[in-house]
Amino acid sequence: MRLAILGATGSVGMTAINAIRKGLVSCTVAALISSTSSLDDLSEELSSPALTASGKSDSEIRSFLVSSSPDIVLNAVSGTAGLKYTLMAIEEGFDIALANKESLVLGGDMVMREARKKGVRIIPVDSEHSAIYSLLKDRSPRNLIITASGGPFFERDDLSGVTVEEALSHPVWKMGEKITIDSATGANKGQEVIEAAALFGFPPERIKVVVHRQSIVHSMIEMDDGAVYALLSRPDMTLPVVSALTGIDGGKDVVSPLSFDNLDLTFRSWDDERFPMLPLAYEALRRKGSYTIAYAASDEVLVERFLSHDISFCDIPRITKSVLDMDWSEEPSSFDMITAIMERARKAAEALC
Repeated sequence: MRLAILGATGSVGMTAINAIRKGLVSCTVAALISSTSSLDDLSEELSSPALTASGKSDSEIRSFLVSSSPDIVLNAVSGTAGLKYTLMAIEEGFDIALANKESLVLGGDMVMREARKKGVRIIPVDSEHSAIYSLLKDRSPRNLIITASGGPFFERDDLSGVTVEEALSHPVWKMGEKITIDSATGANKGQEVIEAAALFGFPPERIKVVVHRQSIVHSMIEMDDGAVYALLSRPDMTLPVVSALTGIDGGKDVVSPLSFDNLDLTFRSWDDERFPMLPLAYEALRRKGSYTIAYAASDEVLVERFLSHDISFCDIPRITKSVLDMDWSEEPSSFDMITAIMERARKAAEALC
């Protein structure tokens, strides 16, 4: 297998590289791409051609990717820039291990439609979606059940005084600042619901979210007969990365097995009133058009402003709702159209700050 890693120096990219180092993934690293970081050491270690994308044109990046002839592309580019790479890989007919949720939050039906046209497989790398992808094999469930850690504040009553430092202290996962704040507000889980709807073709009313503080159960599916199937493992991104690159049950000893000698698993319902970013995501999904784009773009602005101490934690859902109250009924049909809608939503959120 020839693998191209986009976002090679980020968290997921390095997880993949470490899995290759440990022999968990057998492949030739055909290409390494990073936005800004130097790739000289990794390029030498992996005997792989590398490209730092900063300052390069789209045609230069595309030419580099095509010349590497990958069998599969791991898109671990963070943020909205990842959509461009997803569309580029689809256009060239490369299968995609997708760790960039914005590709489906922003591109949604358009991305999946183009992938089907080209016969491209999109294999999820998010732990929740990777679990569902594995569980769906030969099954047609009634509902998808996505688990949520609940972030650092799920048991805190007063959120009005939440500081940036508190919001960046996730109880389980070590992630970048944007996704950690999104986990604290519930926006990350909202984006995962939007992503699941596009990826698996499920309407919002058949995608449930349940709070599971231990992050051991990564997702579940509920069958028509009432049975529920779940995927359990230690919270380690190595498993979904290896599963995406090698196939379901493709690795051996990828993560250490669970011990059931003293394992407590708890589940609680989501508190919509205190964490409204999740219900706002459902609203955006139901309204179709460009509402999910407006949701993601405004959240991006508001997290930046919160991290800069310009707005409060509770301003994030308040302003997001105000943005969604505007008209976003236009259906996007191209990358340029998506970026234009994003810019309009960003400006709307900035104005409301």
